[in-house]
Amino acid sequence: MDANIDLDISNEKIDMTSGSTTKKNAFNIKPEIGYFIKNNLAIGIGFNYKNTLDFESHISYIMLHTDGSVDYTLSGATSNELNEIAPSFFIKYFYQPTKKLSLSLKASYSKGWGTYNLIQEYIKDPQGEETVFKSKKNKIESKYICLSPELQYLISSKFGLQINFDGLSYTSTAKYDNVFYFNSYNPSYSTGSMTKHDYKSTNFNIKPAAWSFGVFVLLN
Repeated sequence: MDANIDLDISNEKIDMTSGSTTKKNAFNIKPEIGYFIKNNLAIGIGFNYKNTLDFESHISYIMLHTDGSVDYTLSGATSNELNEIAPSFFIKYFYQPTKKLSLSLKASYSKGWGTYNLIQEYIKDPQGEETVFKSKKNKIESKYICLSPELQYLISSKFGLQINFDGLSYTSTAKYDNVFYFNSYNPSYSTGSMTKHDYKSTNFNIKPAAWSFGVFVLLN
């Protein structure tokens, strides 16, 4: 049995030139349980829970009088929250050069279901007028196929640490995108709509930012 955890909280970037601010909070946990069908081959199941929250604020428009003086400014803020659960199946091959250290190659397939919510807000200053476009909690479905190298290190006979290096992955996602048309002259006339799109991507990534760290326990 093992579990990997990714945690990224309050990663804030401020661009002083454009006046924009971005933040991202992310939490991802992947518990799994497997069974050795041979000394160096295991199969198993698990699930992946993911929660991400992205926030960005910026000055979108500056409206001027004919003499060049500022009439008003419009500040925009966008937040997007995703929650997803993805059950998975995996097969893992192990190579153990020493008693404490082992390398493995893991092939996994998972199917994810979740929701995401987008809120777009514009504030008019100095008038203080405000308009908000808020989407519903839209459904999202994804498929993940991944081939990833891992490293395990035994601290004791039953307990150890591991690193997953991400590797080669294929993702297919179906979701609704929010298409927002903002009217800078009269924000109350702004409109929004939902459009379904399918996204497919293939990635190869072994950079440290993509690694996930975890622990494992041998039950037998």
